[in-house]
Amino acid sequence: MGGITTPALTLLSASAPGASLIGGLAGINRDRRRAEDLLGITSSRRKKREREVLDAEQAADSADLAARQTADLDDLRQRNARTADRIQAEGEITDRNRRRALRNETGSIRAQLGAQGIGSADGSGEAVLLGRERAAEQDRQDAARLDALKLAGLSDEEAALKRRNLLDLTRQQERQRLERLARGL
Repeated sequence: MGGITTPALTLLSASAPGASLIGGLAGINRDRRRAEDLLGITSSRRKKREREVLDAEQAADSADLAARQTADLDDLRQRNARTADRIQAEGEITDRNRRRALRNETGSIRAQLGAQGIGSADGSGEAVLLGRERAAEQDRQDAARLDALKLAGLSDEEAALKRRNLLDLTRQQERQRLERLARGL
């Protein structure tokens, strides 16, 4: 220090009270570390405690997300089941009405043919009836395809929700990983 001294340095280095003061401070630091050890406040324990708290928070967040996703999926499945039942019921009603209309129309055609003196069992009468039955069958097949598409749409909606749920879960896991890195845990 080249001859520059301060009264504090002189006092601490040269005198017995200064030495005892330094020793006292070292003892206080030692006592503080022991107290922290006893209370579990050391840096490694503190980090461990922070890690445990973060783990608990993240586990709670994950459980909450999983519960929400399960509830959403269950709700969608219930709605889809009701919609599928409605589609099926509407299809049965439409099919029953279509068959009734075909019977009525067939009876009407037979009556018209009979009034004209044409039998429904011979060539042209049978052709008219078969043409009408084929048209009714085509209508039934079209309605069945439409119902199948509606049901497939319900399945697609459920699959899309599952994909969104997986994406949300992946995002949450990545966010939690980044949070751990940011906190240095």
